[in-house]
Amino acid sequence: MKRLILMLPCILLVSFSYMDAVKNNKDILITSQSQLQINGTSNVTDFKCGYNIKNLNEPIRIHYEKADNLIRFEKSELILENNEFDCGGKGINKDFHGLLKSETYPTIILKLKEIKLNPKKKNKADALIEIEIAGTSQSYLMQTEFSNETYWLISGQLNLNIQDFDLKAPKKMLGLIVVSEDIEIVFKLVVREC
Repeated sequence: MKRLILMLPCILLVSFSYMDAVKNNKDILITSQSQLQINGTSNVTDFKCGYNIKNLNEPIRIHYEKADNLIRFEKSELILENNEFDCGGKGINKDFHGLLKSETYPTIILKLKEIKLNPKKKNKADALIEIEIAGTSQSYLMQTEFSNETYWLISGQLNLNIQDFDLKAPKKMLGLIVVSEDIEIVFKLVVREC
């Protein structure tokens, strides 16, 4: 999930190039000013699991083709290590990794499929992304906002249900604490071309 969110900025970055409909490749880097967080709730309290962006220090290669306001991507993915998420405590981190089945599936994979630019609103785009969590993939259409300067700032949020990935929300204290199946992924990515 995180990987997908991180890959989205790369794809959007490519979309700002305004190139002809030809296959292109670019290397992008997600800078340390970026933020990625998963928010959830329970019947007792809310929780936030932030991703350690500093470990995304390797360039990401994206492959794309642009025609008018549509950018299609191939082999453009972001891989997020589950153990780089911190929910604020040892117990909740353990529960989070148990939910994601991290021992068997240690990564979340985000694949950018396409971006549709909004010609009427220059700072908005719809992105089609594929998220793979615990071995199950789902596609989502999400709206993003961006600004285009020396660095690209891409931000947005995606609401999803963990049942989409065949995951079951944990219950604690004999069922007295119940975690909601709905989560929110919030991102603010600062991306630059390598």
